[in-house]
Amino acid sequence: MSKMKYAAAPPYLDVLVYQYANCVKPSYHQAGLLVQDGVGRYQIDVKGESYTVEWQERMGFSLQAGIDGPVAAVVKLDRPPTGQFEEQAHWRERWLRDVAERSGVELEERALAGGARLLAVNKGEIKGDYVGQSLLIDAKRQLFIDIAWPNTLDIYRGADGLRHVRQVQDDVWQRLLSCPPTM
Repeated sequence: MSKMKYAAAPPYLDVLVYQYANCVKPSYHQAGLLVQDGVGRYQIDVKGESYTVEWQERMGFSLQAGIDGPVAAVVKLDRPPTGQFEEQAHWRERWLRDVAERSGVELEERALAGGARLLAVNKGEIKGDYVGQSLLIDAKRQLFIDIAWPNTLDIYRGADGLRHVRQVQDDVWQRLLSCPPTM
C-alpha cells in the first residue's frame, strides 16, 4: 500500500483567530470579531505610486487589556488572492517604510521562525489615535497579520509612555507567536 503525501493547506482564518485568541489569555481578551466575506480591497499610496491591496478572506478582532478593558490592539488577518502574496508583501512593506520615513522614525524588522517577518512602525511621541502599526508577513501560511496599536492604555500617558508601547507590543506578539497555529 503506497502512502500519498498531500501538501498541507494553510489553516482557515477562523481557526487561526480562535487559536490566537486563546494564546493571548489571560492578559488580553478577544472582542469585536469581524468577518469580511468575499473579496475586499483598499488602496495604498507610496511616493506617488498607487497599489490596490486585495484579499480573498479577512477576519479581525480587538484585543482588550483584561476583561472589558481598553482595546490594546486591533488585529486583522487576511490572505491575498492566489499568486499575489509576494507582490502584496512588497507593497505593504514599502508602505510601512514610507510611513516610517515620513514620521522620522525607524522601521523595526524581526526575522521569525519559518521565514516569517515582523515589521513595526511606532510614533516618536504619544499623540493621536494610534501609537504604532505592525505587520506580520508569513509566506508559509500565505498570511498577513496587521495590528494597529490604539492610544488607549493609561500606561502610555507617563514619561515612559514610549517604552510602555513597546512593552505592550512585545507582550502581544510574544503571546501570539508562542503558540503558532497548527498547519
